[in-house]
Amino acid sequence: MAYIAVALLTDARRLEEALRTMGWIGCGTVLALSLANYLGRFQRWQMYLAIFGRRLPSSLHFLYYLSGFAFTVSPGKVGEAMRSVYLREHEVPYSQSMAALFVERLVDVLAMVLLASMIVLSHRPYRPLILGVLSIALIALLAVSRPSLPRMLDTIGGRRTGRLGQVLAAFAELLRASSRLLRWRPLTVGLLLALVSWGAEGLGFGLICDGLALDVDTALAIGVYSMAVLAGSAAFFLPAGIGGAEAVMTSLLVEQGAPVRVALVAVLLCRLATLWFAVLLGLVATALIEIRHRAERQRAIS
Repeated sequence: MAYIAVALLTDARRLEEALRTMGWIGCGTVLALSLANYLGRFQRWQMYLAIFGRRLPSSLHFLYYLSGFAFTVSPGKVGEAMRSVYLREHEVPYSQSMAALFVERLVDVLAMVLLASMIVLSHRPYRPLILGVLSIALIALLAVSRPSLPRMLDTIGGRRTGRLGQVLAAFAELLRASSRLLRWRPLTVGLLLALVSWGAEGLGFGLICDGLALDVDTALAIGVYSMAVLAGSAAFFLPAGIGGAEAVMTSLLVEQGAPVRVALVAVLLCRLATLWFAVLLGLVATALIEIRHRAERQRAIS
């Protein structure tokens, strides 16, 4: 509702004109590129679970994956861990599904840094953000890859009784599972899939800019979108980075000569086609899963 209010307060007529200019084909293409993002990331997710020897029917597994998007607007996107609850019903331990989620986030950050580098050379104020996020990601990558860390946690946890010992043991198991996904081959394949997937959404943002007659080429559009996503990720306490991502995206468009009102409309359309489209798909997937579960319970009773 807040996004709709922004559109109406800025320039509802320009928003309508942009949609008309893009047409059904243009709008459908932007949504298709967002869907390509989800499909590419799902292939990576399946690969991660397959490394653990976990294989589910692809159609059902895709619903589980999409269901996490229903909670994308939670702070830090932690609500996406909901898919772990569904996977637990198929005997997938939380340590493995949560490890897949953690590595997915880490690889996405690395991909976004690479994509955002398309504009960082010409936008000095954003260099500290890029370098800071990259440093944190690399430190996390190196720390998780070291087998000594979970061993240390096991040693400390073994000396503790009660809840603390259990938490340390669970964290150590999570780190071991994550390190399996960060070996050379899955890391390389996962990063390539992330670059293609997120690049597709950046391309969709470029199509939106074309629809608004903004002078933004494809590489710049991908860079702007990636930088905005990174900024939103940095503000992890905000639901889905709402506010931070929009501010960065708008300011970068204005720096390229876009009028503020047009830039706001472009950002609105982009977030509708990416964030809120994902939330909608997540809600639909969750509803389908619950309908399936209800039908299974009724069959068990009868």
